[in-house]
Amino acid sequence: MSVGTDILCQRLRTALDRRRTEGRLYEPAATDEFSGTVDFGSNDTLSLSSSGLLTQTFLHQLERHPKFTVGSTTSRVFEGTKQYIVDIERDLAHFHGAEDALFFPSGFEANMAIWSSITQTGDFIVYDELVHSSICEGMRLGRAEKIPFRHNDCFSLQRILEDVRDQNVNIAGGKSLVFIPLESIYSMDGDTAPLREIIKVVYETLPRGNYVLSIDEAHSNGIVGPNGSGMVCQYGLEREFAIRLHTCGKAMGSAGAVILCNNTIKQGLINYARNFIFTTGPTFVAVAAVRAGYEIMLTEEGHQRRSRLQQNVWYFYWSLTRHPQWDDVKRQGILFVPTEKTWYANPVKSPIIPIVTRPGQAHNLCKQIRQAKYWVNAVEFPSVPKGKGRVRLMIHADNTREEMDRVIQLIMRWAVEQMEPDEIMAKM
Repeated sequence: MSVGTDILCQRLRTALDRRRTEGRLYEPAATDEFSGTVDFGSNDTLSLSSSGLLTQTFLHQLERHPKFTVGSTTSRVFEGTKQYIVDIERDLAHFHGAEDALFFPSGFEANMAIWSSITQTGDFIVYDELVHSSICEGMRLGRAEKIPFRHNDCFSLQRILEDVRDQNVNIAGGKSLVFIPLESIYSMDGDTAPLREIIKVVYETLPRGNYVLSIDEAHSNGIVGPNGSGMVCQYGLEREFAIRLHTCGKAMGSAGAVILCNNTIKQGLINYARNFIFTTGPTFVAVAAVRAGYEIMLTEEGHQRRSRLQQNVWYFYWSLTRHPQWDDVKRQGILFVPTEKTWYANPVKSPIIPIVTRPGQAHNLCKQIRQAKYWVNAVEFPSVPKGKGRVRLMIHADNTREEMDRVIQLIMRWAVEQMEPDEIMAKM
């Protein structure tokens, strides 16, 4: 190796050692670690993948197209836009009530394409502070000025929009645009965006209408709305959001993503999104898996799985927050759930349940649950704010009540062990 390579490796070792010491090092689990465990960690919330149902439907797709080819061969701006891609974009646009659609290999790639290419100098992006990293990375490459507002806080959004309007003549005059990216269900807190309230604030604060609302429905696709078509469809807000992103690698069980928009925005992305232009198009196999998931959504099985998932989320929250010692451990700051006060009133039950621990303790709780053969994941900064490390539980359609009860027992046993001795004695 060259001297430069030695220096690079030393820098990386130092940075990685620092992360390891801080308990923030990503170390992907080996397959033998999670093999045989009960899934409370993956995004396969409808259990389409783990149950084998998606595999069966996917194989039927292949049987119906025996002459398919494996390779895509080139970028979509050349001859990589095969008929199966044209068909899936048409069908997904129809499914989600959109004018047109553009398919991507992943949600991260789709968000990068949107936010790196569609804004212009003089535009602003006023975004929820907890939007996904892929949106932030795309914005970093784009031309617009970026301003966050407090998470799900309509007053904060209104104040920032007023400042942007009043301090920029082109915004006030309707010549430049304000983009507002949101998520329907936020990936780490598991809460939902107040869409109607946000739309009202934007409409009243920017009366010239020079705004573009965008929403990432990664965690609502498949579980919310008619046939799992998403939260925007649930509330009939299709005309309010010019850009919608639906991923297929979470509840839908496969991979890939689709941007829902009109044809002009689609053509703009095709021509200006560099990660679209210079990426090989998706293969038939990848698209067939996506189509299989959407086929399941339209069946009675899909309906039952959505219903069972919502019931399981309700049961887990109810059982956890009514545990005899929940109030005690919460009062001592050992654990808390950010969505505890809102979950029961929300018609959309998010399968993401964040168990926030004291700083530096999330991995300890995670380890105890994993040792009992229940797979969960700990999340620390920078994926969540400093001091807000958590065990990110994912509820699944195929989780049983016995499994959920056992996980709650493990969580509460660990939490009680962290209680002050005097507090424990007082409860005896």
